[in-house]
Amino acid sequence: MRNNRYLLILFSLAFCLPATAGEVMIFYGGGPQQHDSDQHNRGWGIDYSFYKIVRSVRSELSFGVGYTRLVNDADSHDSLYAISLYPQLTLYPENPVKLNPFFFVRALGPSYISDNQFGSREQDNHFSFQSQVGIGIRPYITEKQQIKIMLSWKHFSNANLFHDNDGFDLPITLSLGFDL
Repeated sequence: MRNNRYLLILFSLAFCLPATAGEVMIFYGGGPQQHDSDQHNRGWGIDYSFYKIVRSVRSELSFGVGYTRLVNDADSHDSLYAISLYPQLTLYPENPVKLNPFFFVRALGPSYISDNQFGSREQDNHFSFQSQVGIGIRPYITEKQQIKIMLSWKHFSNANLFHDNDGFDLPITLSLGFDL
């Protein structure tokens, strides 16, 4: 019951804020778990950016909420989901070019993870942070509509705030998004 309240509060907060960004991303990714594990992870999900501050032609700060489903090839504890709030800093080149390439980073996005164990990896509790870093392009498909294609690495961990902190990784993630 407590977990359901946490999820309800998280989604309510996200959707009560002004919808000035209105961007939806779907993603799929996977690869070997980093560090001392032999497991391979896969994941998919959806992100919704609900607020964006354009700081200059070169940078913007956005905020969003995301759902990530993770699965692995382990014999037990082979799936979980995460609900995250995230800030994202996006940086563009000084001189705009046709495909609008960019670099982005999401850091310290508070997250709820549904299970404390994921294959051979363990977290101390259900609180975690989402981190993600990557590159992308934003080509125009019409005069006003852009799509977004991103390649990134996604990671969940508790930043050593708690004893058990084996992170969960999606080493390669491909995302496709569009403005609403």
